Amino acid sequence: MFTFTTTAYNSQGEALETETQTDSWSATEICLTLSEQFGYAETLDAWGKHCGEYGDRPVALGQRVY
Repeated sequence: MFTFTTTAYNSQGEALETETQTDSWSATEICLTLSEQFGYAETLDAWGKHCGEYGDRPVALGQRVY
């Protein structure tokens, strides 16, 4: 079973909320919703692989390495 973890950040790069899903489409929808609430959200799979993001990535998080 795959798990996807979505984390929402404010503009200072502080993690404000985390959601875990087993369905990739649900994780995508949650990522969009959290980005609208907090400014930026990204989804990673169980192995830390980047699966998606919405919003403007805070400078404090640094540049994402794919």
